[in-house]
Amino acid sequence: MNIWKWLFILLLMANAATLAALYFFLSNDYDALDVEEELPEEYSEHLITLENHTVEFLLNTYLQEDAGSNMAVTIDEENIRLMSENEYLNMNFDTIFILEPYVTDSELIFEISDISVGQLPLSEDMLYTLIRTGADLPEGMRFSTESKALVIDKSMFDGYTDFSVDIESIDYQNNAWYFSFENELN
Repeated sequence: MNIWKWLFILLLMANAATLAALYFFLSNDYDALDVEEELPEEYSEHLITLENHTVEFLLNTYLQEDAGSNMAVTIDEENIRLMSENEYLNMNFDTIFILEPYVTDSELIFEISDISVGQLPLSEDMLYTLIRTGADLPEGMRFSTESKALVIDKSMFDGYTDFSVDIESIDYQNNAWYFSFENELN
């Protein structure tokens, strides 16, 4: 047999193995987010309500503090969007996430309900895996490995004041984010 024929078969097998490995890597199956948002029975006496545009400004300020971050958040009564420009294989893609917020004791969790990365014809799980593995997020932010969610440590809000800030609940559809403040000197 001709050596070129064997080399062609070997190259064909290597390509098939590479495609199979790429498919296996990108085809993670993420669980649904399991967060039970509990509204506190009693709010702290130091409760403040911020509107969507104020929280949007705070989040964008935090994201821009990281010099490498090219992310922006928009919040209105219809949805919360996280937009970013990402580079894959030397090509730039505009990435848009639609987020649904949930509050836990120590974290603010944004469940990702829709992902759009340019015009890539991949499933949302594949897109999420690509973004999760290649993301360079600011400190205090991370993508969940169990579900499609962006997780933010609630302590990031403490850096803006001399008080301990805690987010109590979110009602962005009615233009309200509820925060409580406690004096750290107590």
